[in-house]
Amino acid sequence: LKVDESSLTGESTPVKKDGDVVLHPSTLLADRKNMVFSGTFVVEGSAKCIATAVGDNAEIGAIASELQVKNCVSAPLQEKLNRLGKLITALGSIASVLVLILTISKIYSENRVSFDTLQDAFINSIILIVASVPEGLPTTVAIALTLNVVKLSHSNALIKKLVATETVGCVSVICSDKTGTLTENKMKVLKVYYKDTYFENQAFNSYDLAVNFSVNSSAEVDNLSRDKKFIGSPTETSLLEFLIENKRFDYLNLRSKLKVINKIPFSSETKFMSTTIFDGNSEVEYLKGAPEVILDKCDMASDKKQEVLNRISLEQDLARRVLAFSHTVNKKMVFDGFAVISDSVRKDVYNSVDECKRAGIAVKMLTGDNYNTAFSIASELKIANSKDEVVLSTDIENLSDEKLKEKLPNIKVVARSTPKTKLRIVKLLKELGEVVAVTGDGINDAPAIKHADIGIAMGGGSEITKEVSDIILLDDSFSTIIKAITFGRNIYQNFQRFIMFQLSVNLTAVLFIIFSLILGLENPFTTLQLLWINVIMDGPPALTLGLESRGNELMNNKPIKRSNNLVGKKMLVRIFTHAMFMCFVLVMQYRYNFINCTSEELNTVMFSLFIIFQLFNAFNCRELGSKSVVQNLKSNKSMLIVFFITFVIQIIICEFGGALFNTTPLSLIVWVKTILVALSVVVISEVYKFFYRIAIKKQKTSIKLSKSFN
Repeated sequence: LKVDESSLTGESTPVKKDGDVVLHPSTLLADRKNMVFSGTFVVEGSAKCIATAVGDNAEIGAIASELQVKNCVSAPLQEKLNRLGKLITALGSIASVLVLILTISKIYSENRVSFDTLQDAFINSIILIVASVPEGLPTTVAIALTLNVVKLSHSNALIKKLVATETVGCVSVICSDKTGTLTENKMKVLKVYYKDTYFENQAFNSYDLAVNFSVNSSAEVDNLSRDKKFIGSPTETSLLEFLIENKRFDYLNLRSKLKVINKIPFSSETKFMSTTIFDGNSEVEYLKGAPEVILDKCDMASDKKQEVLNRISLEQDLARRVLAFSHTVNKKMVFDGFAVISDSVRKDVYNSVDECKRAGIAVKMLTGDNYNTAFSIASELKIANSKDEVVLSTDIENLSDEKLKEKLPNIKVVARSTPKTKLRIVKLLKELGEVVAVTGDGINDAPAIKHADIGIAMGGGSEITKEVSDIILLDDSFSTIIKAITFGRNIYQNFQRFIMFQLSVNLTAVLFIIFSLILGLENPFTTLQLLWINVIMDGPPALTLGLESRGNELMNNKPIKRSNNLVGKKMLVRIFTHAMFMCFVLVMQYRYNFINCTSEELNTVMFSLFIIFQLFNAFNCRELGSKSVVQNLKSNKSMLIVFFITFVIQIIICEFGGALFNTTPLSLIVWVKTILVALSVVVISEVYKFFYRIAIKKQKTSIKLSKSFN
């Protein structure tokens, strides 16, 4: 009896069962040769079985029980937004109370106490709270996530949970299953050795090998299915598929014209399969099986036999399966060659693993395969460089959580992984502060996928796995994960752009009002003007910052840690610097009127200068790093259009909305001066970034010189 247990254990090859074996109760799931499990598939043979566990007590039931447990860990984005929201609300309330106290103190000192003056003071403080709290942030988050869900669906990534669109951008560790995720979960002939030559995709001209593949086999092709479904054992179907792809021989034609006289199936005792045919002239016996058995039966020189065995040994060291072939000629067995068969790695995975390394994302392989197979695939993909980075699940079962946490950073591959092992590793990685993504297609991956920050299921995987996942890869491509991470990182940066803009507006408004009151100046903004400022901050102009789209350059950055805040130290410095500069210019204009406008125009100039300052500063917020705002100026056309419309509306408000907004029409020269003064916030930022780039370049040059000297 042979059983395909890949969906439960991750073992890529069918497992041979033996009812006479007695094993210890602690034997790993993949090594229980005397048991079969529900949810797996018989591929060969027959047996009579006794049920020892059903329902929740069965292995698949235990996995189902794990899926019933609710995952209480919130997404990193939710945690950060909650922290930021509480902080901004607290600071905005404090600033509002301070403004209220200063305003009432000024009213008392000027002996202007009345119901109207106190009412205005209270209303202005309330408006200031409204202006300081980023109520537009949830809208921006929802719009940005929704738009990217649509974009990712076009890239074959189906997002099931909205927040997963951003969370995937924070991933720092990917725990991947091997079978069906990194590999195709399909046995495939990598190459055929014939007459001292390896044949891969090119057609070989060995008639005897073609007959062996076709006739000495029980595999079939379902030609009625759309994708030519192969029926039979994975090994035999791989040989048949290789023959069909070569297109030199027609297996159906060979089967029809050759009469099968005798067929002996493969057995563990003989380790070969035999088919005797009549080719029209004589009887010919074809053998396929274990190389050492087939070669012993062949009539060949010892040195040639050793050369073939050495070639086969090299392939077996790479955890590949080798089948040898022979046939009789004049009653002597002649060696025809051998086929190298393996569950081949998906072509896109090589580049994807390299991309992960470049992006600072650790890739760990948790597989049900044996130690040698696991290391072979991991070393081929450069996930593991030495066997020291590969462990068996039994090696870590007896380790305490604290001890395992110490070893986890250096563990790259876990062989013979069980669902419990995978789940434990995921939970411990999250406790270490990592943002964990788990990819898989089998039932055994479902618990870990459910409890990960991001659970990623293959579209061709089990329905249970897809049900508990956050993202489904419709094309089963590991490279789609890289696209999703790039999108997620872009969304995160868009949130930072939006927040930087909002906080700059908030801080500028609060500081300007506070300094005006301290200097004994009247609050220059009316209630409606403050509300218009709030529309600028939370409305379409601000929302367009959430539509920035950057490319693969984002994959050069390290992952965002779970403990990181949305607003980092560098962002705080920029927010404070820009706000202080704009506040200083506004106070100087309010006190000294360097624009040289009339007294009737002053309040309108202050209102317009503040608005235009923020519009220009939004372009500063587009670039989080040291790049010039000019480089990607045309990449977000919607922002350019919306900001132009907002500027036009501001002119209309000032020129024609006097009755409602308490404004006065401005002369052309005053408008020009106001715009030029507001533009200074971009000039100052660009000058700073120019010198910063020069300093960084010099630093890098000195480091290179130092390394070359050493």
